[in-house]
Amino acid sequence: MAQGLVGDALKHHIMNAKKHGVTQKEMAALITHVAFYAGWPKAWAVFNLAKEVYGEGGES
Repeated sequence: MAQGLVGDALKHHIMNAKKHGVTQKEMAALITHVAFYAGWPKAWAVFNLAKEVYGEGGES
């Protein structure tokens, strides 16, 4: 996220985190926390990637 790379590798890591029990709320909190250091434009790109993994509807 800090480098602005939001490709397949990051998506795989988010999918793996979900598979290991990281909830959508926890992922959002993590991205928000990192956004203060990496920058909000990069965070918004990662939020969109996380939405794809978790689905728009919640804990799917």
